[in-house]
Amino acid sequence: MRDELAVELDERDYAKQPFSGAELKELFKAVDPRDYINQKSPAFKRMNLKDKTIIPEQALEMMTQEPNLIKRPLTIAGRKIIAGFDRDQLRKALG
Repeated sequence: MRDELAVELDERDYAKQPFSGAELKELFKAVDPRDYINQKSPAFKRMNLKDKTIIPEQALEMMTQEPNLIKRPLTIAGRKIIAGFDRDQLRKALG
């Protein structure tokens, strides 16, 4: 995908280099962080979050404590945050 679009990407493995609370707050300041929780992750299931109501501040705290809750990959293009491998969405944002 990177080669198709001829863009340079900065990569970060947030399992190895987790985001700080401040970084997550800045990253998700214009969007609802709850939309970026990976509900299929083992961490989500282990934490028994399926039927829980989570407020945005809790989502950020949980993501800070458990980076595997964050959908992957995250692509940040300007003010847009794209989660996952949707090629069309990535082309639009990066093209």
